[in-house]
Amino acid sequence: MPRGETLENPRKEELLDSLTKGLALLRLYATGAGGLTMQEVAEQLDVTRAAARRLLLTLMHNGYLTQDGRHFVLTPKVMDLGYAFFASMNLPQLARPYLQALCAEAGESASIGMLDRESVVLVAREEPSQLLRVDMAIGRRMPAYAHSLGRVLLGGLDDDALAAYLAAAELRKLTPFTVSSRSALARKLAQVRTDGFCVLISELADGFAGISVPLRDQTGKVVAGLGLSMVLGSRDAAYLEKHYLPPLRRAATEIEAILKAR
Repeated sequence: MPRGETLENPRKEELLDSLTKGLALLRLYATGAGGLTMQEVAEQLDVTRAAARRLLLTLMHNGYLTQDGRHFVLTPKVMDLGYAFFASMNLPQLARPYLQALCAEAGESASIGMLDRESVVLVAREEPSQLLRVDMAIGRRMPAYAHSLGRVLLGGLDDDALAAYLAAAELRKLTPFTVSSRSALARKLAQVRTDGFCVLISELADGFAGISVPLRDQTGKVVAGLGLSMVLGSRDAAYLEKHYLPPLRRAATEIEAILKAR
């Protein structure tokens, strides 16, 4: 490095303006913007519509944005860049007291997950103090079809989005109990929609189970899932439903009240 030149004081010609603009665009979302149009991006970043279009297309191509009509919204893949996306949403922070209470009441791991393409991503997690537990870190990605959180999220998709998922998803037999047939999975997801919850046993990993419910925003759209995961032991699906579904639904109601008030 030349004398007198430091990373704290770089020359302007060494900086990538396009990267600076891309980071500035992500910071716009961190202020709480749910979705931005191309014109709004151009105005707020003080760039041309053509430049705004290139920024948006680049982030979409890399999976960090998706398009909803005229608006561009973030995807959970931004978790790959750090915690900023989830902090901007405030869902993990706002839900933490309810997750802690649920975890303490149930004595099992409590999580919130979001759907990102074919994966469910853990965005919040509370672990019990017991020695034997399901240890998964925030940001962990799992196949949506084989996880109870993923199933309630897939069940919350509209018909077209669900059909597209079922047509394209890679369904592998992860254990002898994994549902890997598209028709069988479609029937399972239809049942999840009807029931409003999902119990899954030994499909992601043999001997482990989960029970989850959807979390809806003020429009009724499923935006996340709330679930408990555990080592199954001698319990069965009926036991999980009887003992864990009531506290799960109470916690979901409390978290949804926050989502609907935002």
